[in-house]
Formats: sequence, C-alpha cells, structure tokens
Amino acid sequence: MAAMRIGIDFDNTIAGYAALFRRIAEEAGWLAPGFPGDKKDIRDRIRQQPDGETLWMRMQAVAYGSRMGEACLIDGVAPFLTACRRHGHAVSIVSHKTRTAAADPDGVDLRRAALDWMEARRFFAADGFGLRREDVHFADTRAEKCHRIAALGCDLFIDDLEEVFLDPAFPPSVTRLLFHPGEGSPRGPFRVFRDWDALARAVLGDG
Repeated sequence: MAAMRIGIDFDNTIAGYAALFRRIAEEAGWLAPGFPGDKKDIRDRIRQQPDGETLWMRMQAVAYGSRMGEACLIDGVAPFLTACRRHGHAVSIVSHKTRTAAADPDGVDLRRAALDWMEARRFFAADGFGLRREDVHFADTRAEKCHRIAALGCDLFIDDLEEVFLDPAFPPSVTRLLFHPGEGSPRGPFRVFRDWDALARAVLGDG
C-alpha cells in the first residue's frame, strides 16, 4: 500500500466528550443524575432549558478548556494511529478550534488544552503515536480548516461533521469519511462509518 497523507478532525472524532458533558451537566444541576443518552441527547435536553443555548455554550467552553483533561480517547483511535505509523502513513490533525471560547470568562487557551491532552496520551512520543506537534493544525473558521486540508495534500479526511464535507471550500480531490457513531444514516458526498474499527478496515485494509 502506497503511503498516504491522512487528515483527521479532533473534537468528537479523536477526543470524546459525552461522559464529560454528562458529568458537568449533572454537577451543575442541568441534568438529573443517571441521565441516559449520548452527546446529542444531552445537548438537546440542555437547550430545552431556559437560556439553554447559553448553558450549552458554557458547558462546551468548560469541557474544551479547563476540564479538557477529562475527555476520553475514542475507542479505536489508538490502534488506528499505531497502524498508520506501522504502514508509514503521515497523519495530520486539523481542527476548527478558536484559541479561546467566548462563553469562557477565564479565557482558557483551548488549543493549548488540546495539545496538552494529546501530550498526556503520548501522541508526540517516539514510543507512542509518533506525531509531531507540527502535524496538529488549528483553524479559526471552517473555511480555513478546509483550505488547510487542501494545502496539506491530504488523500482522505475523517470528520464527525457532515457540514465540513458539504462546505464549498472542502477540496474535491480529498476522499471524505464521516465518523458517525450515532443513529441515522446521513447521505452526502462521503462514506459513513459507525466506529473506528470499520474506518481502519476501509483505510488500512488490516485495521
């Protein structure tokens, strides 16, 4: 297999927040303890509350900032990155993430929080996933993210948001792989995968 440049989104594609969102919401009293459901269910329930959109934005700011360390590495990402390294594929992480969140009065550096999270999980270690910090790119807008994907020369890109693949700025030559563990089957110019094991089989052949 020829070496590829594989691009991957970060939030909700590599880093998972469902358990953290639930924990923050329960601690704040926005959800009853033991609330069932995934990230979408949590978001919808919070948005239904008075001033719910503000509450949701505040919770995201906390999760992506001061409590980023509690986010999980989504199942299947570690073996995928290990296999990419074994096959000699270059991996670039491209994230639409501003430096700070408007809803965070403390102004935590979200990009630094993400890099620290990756550092703690050995993304940059020689005996870990072997990425370089220069392989991680942050963009202020979705269009900027799309342009960066094109500039990097990615052969394929993995994202959890279909809006990225539908953006007019997304490079048409890049294969679009949608990570969609939730319900439903989105339709569009992309292939849909429920989990990282399926992504690994499709991209690498041997998982």
